[in-house]
Amino acid sequence: MGERKLLCIADESPECRNAVVFGAERAKRTNATLIIVRVIRPLDMSLLGAIGGGIIDEVRAEAMEDLGQFAALAKNTSGVIAETLVYEGAAHDAIRAQIDADEGIKTLLLAASGSRNGLGPLVSSALRESAVFGKRKVAIMIVPDGLDDTQIIELAS
Repeated sequence: MGERKLLCIADESPECRNAVVFGAERAKRTNATLIIVRVIRPLDMSLLGAIGGGIIDEVRAEAMEDLGQFAALAKNTSGVIAETLVYEGAAHDAIRAQIDADEGIKTLLLAASGSRNGLGPLVSSALRESAVFGKRKVAIMIVPDGLDDTQIIELAS
């Protein structure tokens, strides 16, 4: 049996921080690898013209900076060294690509939103019966909103 991995999607939402904290502690407790993926939307080069390359480089640099902060959070929270990846496209496509490419991924971590607009698109999709994030089935863990780090770590134990 190969190395067990947890996949965490990091976006701009405030709740994704909870998924990283949970993932770091869960990875530590289960001796797994935490993979944090930052998804960026593809930019239309035809609309950007000559400045397009610079904008794309800037977006990628911001994504890497965000990933660095999430990786530091995982390290500071639980001592876990997370793998980080940037994916250009839609979040669902990123999840599918990672799950299909890496048989070690056994768990997808998502954080529920506490907003009045719903739980968030990925959590809502995961809760639908037809939701399939890859060719293989993986466990989906949803971290609830409204918890502090201590409560999240306790949940992950």
